[in-house]
Amino acid sequence: MVDLPGITRIPIAGQDKDIEKVTKGMAARYCGDPRTIILCVLPANADMTTSDGLQMARELDPKGIRTIGVITKIDIMDKGTNAKRMLEGKDVQLRLGFIGIKNRSQ
Repeated sequence: MVDLPGITRIPIAGQDKDIEKVTKGMAARYCGDPRTIILCVLPANADMTTSDGLQMARELDPKGIRTIGVITKIDIMDKGTNAKRMLEGKDVQLRLGFIGIKNRSQ
């Protein structure tokens, strides 16, 4: 298992100015291997159609046969909203489906 960093857009002190290119290249190198299962982590409180990670997974696994969607932050979604459509794969279909992560409430 390889835990890759998220796609970094803005360099901070000590990082290369092309940090976005570096992080995208690293993710593409590992996830491009056809033997790799891609765990694509998406926050439930954001529009999944704007996810860079999901876009990259779709480019590297166009049929969605080796990508698992992991929906996080379900516990902090706005009142009156839910992740049902995401979890059921109604908007984006993945053969391996989606799994939801909900932290304990206070």
